[in-house]
Amino acid sequence: MILREVSATFEDISEAIPDQERPFLDRNTINESLLTPDQKHWRDNGFLILKNFIPHDVIDHYCQYFIEFADSHAGGFGIGTPYMKHPIIRDLCLHPPLMDKMQELIGHEMGMHLNLTGWKSTERNWHQDDYLNPPQIKSHYAAVWFALDDIHPDSGPFQYVPRSHKWSLVRRDKVLAMVDRSEATHPDWPKTTERFVVPAFESKMKKENLPQKEFIAKKGDVLIWHGALAHRGSA
Repeated sequence: MILREVSATFEDISEAIPDQERPFLDRNTINESLLTPDQKHWRDNGFLILKNFIPHDVIDHYCQYFIEFADSHAGGFGIGTPYMKHPIIRDLCLHPPLMDKMQELIGHEMGMHLNLTGWKSTERNWHQDDYLNPPQIKSHYAAVWFALDDIHPDSGPFQYVPRSHKWSLVRRDKVLAMVDRSEATHPDWPKTTERFVVPAFESKMKKENLPQKEFIAKKGDVLIWHGALAHRGSA
């Protein structure tokens, strides 16, 4: 596949979503006086950190199993849906207090659909998650990062831009409209299109002048982030 040079602004690849189609905590019409502190933080910032939230025995049980059954420590279980085969993943990721918190933030009972189980940074550069989902999702979605141990600042920690979830949503059809059909239909399009998606994010971040933060976590900590929050796995 031959890739041609593409230049795009953030506005070229994103669009505003009508208020009534957004998750309830994103809507302009909400009565903020009725929100819990966590709902208010999510609405304002697009993420929530839950300190020492997952019991360490649940983590230890998962890690012991992972070492024995994962394809490799670096690559994890090798598929995106290992929870279908390994119930222990559901024990960790569907921890009941976490599911209650997710429903508090998104407004729906949530189901799991993807696991990234590698024990190293993805090094995936700046992006929103939402454009990787079907178009009707529109951030009725959240992602969760579990700290299975204390995280060292040099290990490639998760980085994010608070309040960037208030930007417009990057849309898959707008991204793919900017490339040739051979690239648009290739399974690697999320990676190859980074050559113009990432610069669009970097330019937007510079324009908005929002600070970047790192999730330097302790074992048991959990980070939940909005489907439109700008984030990356650092090197």
